[in-house]
Amino acid sequence: MTTSDIENLSDFISASRSKGEIWGLHCKDGWVICDSAIYEDTDVMPFWSSRNAAAVHCVDEWEDFAPVSIPLQTFIEEWLVDLARDDVMLGPDWGKELSGEEVAPVDLATKYQDPALLN
Repeated sequence: MTTSDIENLSDFISASRSKGEIWGLHCKDGWVICDSAIYEDTDVMPFWSSRNAAAVHCVDEWEDFAPVSIPLQTFIEEWLVDLARDDVMLGPDWGKELSGEEVAPVDLATKYQDPALLN
């Protein structure tokens, strides 16, 4: 993980904590899931710390998707557990090119508990 990746992940955690929510993309067929650019045979589910950052991606093959808010407590207590069980990685605050850090759910859960990252 580069210094930039650590800063982006810290910013994601800080922003989602202060807003109390996470944003994902959803449509009638389900949630956006991508192939990992790093790990073979691994899915990644991108999440964003703001509605606007998520909405940028609702174009082209994702034009049927819309940003949906997930309460942070639900995300930590339920989503991260389910995603870990399913071996799905997380893509926090991916940019327009759908690139960025890929984080294991257990690692993200640990970061949310890190006192150094508390506001």
